[in-house]
Amino acid sequence: MIPTAETVESTPFGQEAKQAWAGYLARMAVFAGFVDVIYFVFFLAIGSPVLAWVNVISILIYGTIYVLVARRKLGLAITLFWLEILPHTVLGTLMLGWDSGFYYLTLMFAPLVTLTNARLRALGKTLFVVLVLASLELILARQGPLTPIAGHHLLMLKWFHLLLLVGMLSGLASYYWGKIANAEKRLRKLAVVDALTGLHNRHHFQQVWDLELARLRRSAAQACVLMVDLDHFKAINDTHGHLVGDRVLVEVGRVLKQGVRDVDALARWGGEEFLLLMPDTSRDVALLVAERLRTSISACLLDDQAGEVRITASFGLTELRPDDSLSQAIARADRAMYRSKTNGRNCVSHE
Repeated sequence: MIPTAETVESTPFGQEAKQAWAGYLARMAVFAGFVDVIYFVFFLAIGSPVLAWVNVISILIYGTIYVLVARRKLGLAITLFWLEILPHTVLGTLMLGWDSGFYYLTLMFAPLVTLTNARLRALGKTLFVVLVLASLELILARQGPLTPIAGHHLLMLKWFHLLLLVGMLSGLASYYWGKIANAEKRLRKLAVVDALTGLHNRHHFQQVWDLELARLRRSAAQACVLMVDLDHFKAINDTHGHLVGDRVLVEVGRVLKQGVRDVDALARWGGEEFLLLMPDTSRDVALLVAERLRTSISACLLDDQAGEVRITASFGLTELRPDDSLSQAIARADRAMYRSKTNGRNCVSHE
């Protein structure tokens, strides 16, 4: 069954959800119109022109629905869906009988009632559909179909509807499986990525740290940790506003990411602080890397109405020791970074 106009127009999920529903409704209109074309050809072929031309009206309705969806008139489009599906189901079942399988048309949309409506509303709509189907079966049991067709044609129609049902439910299951998979992927990304800068976050860095420390202990390789803290960041926020401050963080994150290797672990540690783990790197090489990053950051210049924003950062470097914990290594890098602050900022110190 199609979601109500109220569901789409007042959805709490905002514009993105409405666009998703619009795409879904457009695909359903095309699919249903294609099915009615098949109906038209089938009923003409078996010598039932009245039943054939009824589907022409349905095709025109679905064409109208497609246009309405394109114009984002979703409420009216959904109303037309209901005005086509339920009468078509009732008419087809009454004329050809219960064995025609026309009632499968309502069953194809039944899962969407649960997915797009509150629990009580979904229950009410489901009971309404069950009542309609029960009434149809009772009427047909007493008087039979109004315009019966040959048995083999009836069997063909029933299996066509059955295949439609299977295809619809399989497609629906595949669609929501994809949605769930994409949602899980986004959640996993949010769990390890800083939303503002796109760099990894503290949680991810801690995970990488444990793995890298275990590897270093096995191989006795060298590694260094670099702490980067932006200079006068509070003054930038106070003078230019937090939006400009966010731009500064994004720009620094971009510069840092471009200046490190793929094997390095770079993260926004918090606020205006960034942390870099450089495996298989000696202190001398790490000092050269830090100096190159410092120069790249100091070359950044952002335009703002309140004046140009110049960016510098203070760096603190420490060499990783085999018996280090994360807090110990960061404490040394932090002390080195504050030494850079004391020495006038925009420089690199090590401990």
